Amino acid sequence: MFQSESSVDDDDDSSQSADETGGRHTGQKDDWDLAIRFRDIQRYGYLDPKEKRDLGEKAVRSVIERARQSLGPVQKPYRYQCMNSLEVAGLQGRNVQVELDVEETLLEQIGLAGREALPRYQVRMEKEHGLVLLLDTSLSMKGEKLALLGVTVAAACESVPAEALCVLGFDSEIHVIKDFEETVSLEDAVGRTLSIPPGGFTHIELGLREARKRIENSKHPRARVILVSDGRYTEGAHPLDEARMLGVVFPVKIGKDPGGRTVMKELGDSGIGRFSEVREMTELPRFLLRAVRDWVR
Repeated sequence: MFQSESSVDDDDDSSQSADETGGRHTGQKDDWDLAIRFRDIQRYGYLDPKEKRDLGEKAVRSVIERARQSLGPVQKPYRYQCMNSLEVAGLQGRNVQVELDVEETLLEQIGLAGREALPRYQVRMEKEHGLVLLLDTSLSMKGEKLALLGVTVAAACESVPAEALCVLGFDSEIHVIKDFEETVSLEDAVGRTLSIPPGGFTHIELGLREARKRIENSKHPRARVILVSDGRYTEGAHPLDEARMLGVVFPVKIGKDPGGRTVMKELGDSGIGRFSEVREMTELPRFLLRAVRDWVR
């Protein structure tokens, strides 16, 4: 379905040389390959902790660099609002840009019969409706596919206000990469993604249910959900009922295999979301950036 990835069998660790694994002689392996093999490298017993840490940091940096090269300059989605000086004072501590609106201030003054109007300002602030990025991390998403999900996570973290973003992986269980209101560095978010253990079935129903719980317990009741999966659920019931309870689900089907397309399209038709398809995993981060700008209003 996607470009093939290299993997190492758990039982063959002792027979792998440092050159074969990309461990001690990393000059023969680029940093992106370290990202692809992140989980394998972290469990090699013959590498000392410092070497593992250094290789892990290189892998994470390669994912972030790939995200930035793919996306180019990133601008988070903003909204504009006209406010008076008292309302602006209440925004202290938030990431906003304020500019005096002379015209609005004068118009306000006209109707006050000699009384002094409060100055009016144009305020630019980040959109904060909220986003849950729900990623299929089942066994089929190991290797390079998981590294590309790391690129996607980096793109989301660069594009959405931190307090308004929740990133979850799902297979047979939930992997919390970043929760609402949680302060996580870009490096940690990518590292958490690359560290998800390969395995488990595709439990889309569980993923959607967890997304709903996180939204209900957050300050973002209108948060959108972007679901990234091939749509082939192999555990749990049909996820349509959970999608209907959320209301705003944007299913993004990945891969060329037509299997799962019907399920993902049904999820998109369940509310006011929209079904999309990305046939190549390498295109997912760029697509996601456009989707965030269009969907997270």
